[in-house]
Amino acid sequence: MGIGAGVVKYIILTPLTVVGFVCMYIYGGGIITLFTTFQYLFSGHYIEAVLEYFFFSAMPPTSIGHVFLNVIVGSVAAGVKWFIAMAMMGHRL
Repeated sequence: MGIGAGVVKYIILTPLTVVGFVCMYIYGGGIITLFTTFQYLFSGHYIEAVLEYFFFSAMPPTSIGHVFLNVIVGSVAAGVKWFIAMAMMGHRL
């Protein structure tokens, strides 16, 4: 199996386990939090940046869609990161 098929399996199958689901939720939540916080931080609204960071990272999810969005973002980001690492090690597609 090449890394092309491996990345698809990584993205799809990792969230199907309990540990994978929780890990991808945490990883995706961190990525989403950073992106939403950076827009306030770079615009000079530091108080809003701190509040946004707190609400996105410390507060529980408000809907089931929020949970699945975190898992999807985390799974895709981790899959792309895995793909790049494998490609740089010289594995074949």
